[in-house]
Amino acid sequence: MKKPVLLCSLGLAIALLAPASSAQSGAEARSATETEALTDKARQLYDEGFAALNRSRWAEAHAAFLAAWRIKQHYQIASNLGVAELRLGKHRDAAEHLSWYLREAPEERTAQRQRAEILLKEALAKVAAITITTEPEGAEVKVDGAAVGRTPLALPVFLEPGRHVIGAELDGYKPGQEQIEPAAGHAGGITLHLARRDAEAPAAAGAPAAAGPRAASDAPPAKRPETTAAPPAARSWVPAIALGAASVVGLGVAVGFTVASNDASAEKDERKKGILREGGQCVEPSAAFVERCKALRSTGSRADTFGNGARVAFIASGALAAAAATYLLWPRADALVSGTVLPEVRADGARITVFGAF
Repeated sequence: MKKPVLLCSLGLAIALLAPASSAQSGAEARSATETEALTDKARQLYDEGFAALNRSRWAEAHAAFLAAWRIKQHYQIASNLGVAELRLGKHRDAAEHLSWYLREAPEERTAQRQRAEILLKEALAKVAAITITTEPEGAEVKVDGAAVGRTPLALPVFLEPGRHVIGAELDGYKPGQEQIEPAAGHAGGITLHLARRDAEAPAAAGAPAAAGPRAASDAPPAKRPETTAAPPAARSWVPAIALGAASVVGLGVAVGFTVASNDASAEKDERKKGILREGGQCVEPSAAFVERCKALRSTGSRADTFGNGARVAFIASGALAAAAATYLLWPRADALVSGTVLPEVRADGARITVFGAF
């Protein structure tokens, strides 16, 4: 738990609204009084939240700051509200309010912005940040049935890890929908393409209306011959075999480099031990150890080179194997109805998640 003094730096008291002019009359004066009352209430709630924050009473601080936020959305309230939410484990809400703070806070608040960025990274490690766009813009975006705004959205939509349904609606267009299942720490984006409702015009539009019952001599319309769709062509195994063989070769090269790196490392250790046993050192070697230290450094460099080569070969082998598997498992173009590809880059690696209906 962070000390209250760190939280104090994010919670300097502010005046939320400027006082209204007193040179007003009647109803305008009452309106100004009501506005001032709201300002006083927001300031009172802010002070209560600030005091609770300094005593590490996160739930009390959250309740007070949230009530103040509903009265006046100000960047200072957003900052402290995000701190309380982060300490309560409300990572999605914390990411939303801390991002709002960084968008609205003045640039000259350098120290406060830096601390907010650190807290935002902590929140983003627990949630997914999805940038949602629509084609065309102006559509109302809904996440799991709840409206989040109209595109273009000012901020990403922050989601708890798991399955979510992203939808979009726009007058004159058919609703669009995508299902995603992002992991914690994922940052990506999706675009929903909306089709116009009038794109499917009735086929009989403009055709002359029937003049009455058909005469007995009229021939019935001919039936169209029934057709059977040709089966899809079998997938060729040649690319998969070639990629798999290349992956095996890459793995062999990686193993060879690893063995060479280990041998060089062992040789380096022996050389180093020999120099130390004879009372030498290679930081500022004496004349008797100059050549031996040079050989030691050369051996170490060789070990590093082989090690780097092994890592590159392992990565290449894995990439080739993944390409072979993707080729075999990827659905044919005639079988894919709809799908979404979400790239994910994290500190411990990268992956691609594919969602689709087949």
